[in-house]
Amino acid sequence: MTLISPGRLHGHALFNEDCLETSRRFVDASIDLIYADPPFFTGRLHSMNGCSFDDCWTSIEEYIDWVKPRLEEFKRILKPTGSIYIHCDWHISHYMKVSADRIFGRNNFLNEIIWKRQSSHNDAKQGSKHFGRIHDSILFYASSQKYIWNQQYVPYDDIYAERTYKYIESMTKRRYALGDLTGPGGASKGNPQYEFLGSKRYWRYSKVKMLELLSSGKISCGKGKVPLLKRYLDEMRGKPLQDTWTDIPFSCSKRKFPTQKPEALLERIVNTSSNPQGIVYEPFAGSATAGAVCHKLARKWIGSETSQDACRFALDRLKEISCDAKLYSKSKRLLETVANGILTDGLARS
Repeated sequence: MTLISPGRLHGHALFNEDCLETSRRFVDASIDLIYADPPFFTGRLHSMNGCSFDDCWTSIEEYIDWVKPRLEEFKRILKPTGSIYIHCDWHISHYMKVSADRIFGRNNFLNEIIWKRQSSHNDAKQGSKHFGRIHDSILFYASSQKYIWNQQYVPYDDIYAERTYKYIESMTKRRYALGDLTGPGGASKGNPQYEFLGSKRYWRYSKVKMLELLSSGKISCGKGKVPLLKRYLDEMRGKPLQDTWTDIPFSCSKRKFPTQKPEALLERIVNTSSNPQGIVYEPFAGSATAGAVCHKLARKWIGSETSQDACRFALDRLKEISCDAKLYSKSKRLLETVANGILTDGLARS
């Protein structure tokens, strides 16, 4: 089999085949980020707008035997700096984690992200006796300890902002908090000592920097008091994102495809674990939500999808946002030839 380097595919690429076949086409350590949204073991046939997929299985063992070789291939093709997010729900999440731990390593497991997809689910009307199931689980693994990480932030809630940034400038109406300017650890930490506005202390910053802060109005100092730093609310990046995501409703996906996920969810994942020009692989592409997001965020996207109807849907969706994605399909013999000029590397002949 002749392996290909994903980075040498022209533009975005969608393979009309099982992701196991697609993954086996790629060279080792060639993908930056994988977003895997496999069947959830729901025991249902999902259908919408002419697109459908069968999520019926004879047993949990059959499902795990099916998913295991795919996870093994995903591990192989991830770069040392890469990460994988495996999206599932209560049907399969615990079984999936055991399998993923064995393949990616328990030490490389970073988070179980709880995505609150809706505010309530009233199963009681149908006679169910359990709490409403309103979240999915996203299992987050790194390929190694060198993984890409871009910290994400969310806005402060109103109560926190009003309590922490409790001061308001009379002229600008900007809300701010006051912070310590003294240097923790003093001389032992290399902090400079000098007199500033009548206070002799070890300071966090040099005297030149302190004068700059003073001239820009960022230092507060009452008579006889130690100077304090003004930290403006509108200059803060927000609160570091935690592992419970409650701010992205499922409804914002404007669903036209079965189980389609919101773009905002994929934007968060792609921004966190990849950099511009990075390669993102979506092995269960469906309607290509990750593809649409990667186009907007300047990443390269590769998808796999077995359904021809879903592939048509995905390509139409990408075309609507002026995203040029190539379809590689056995039915069109594009997987078996290089002569058409679409690829710069040869694809394997099966």
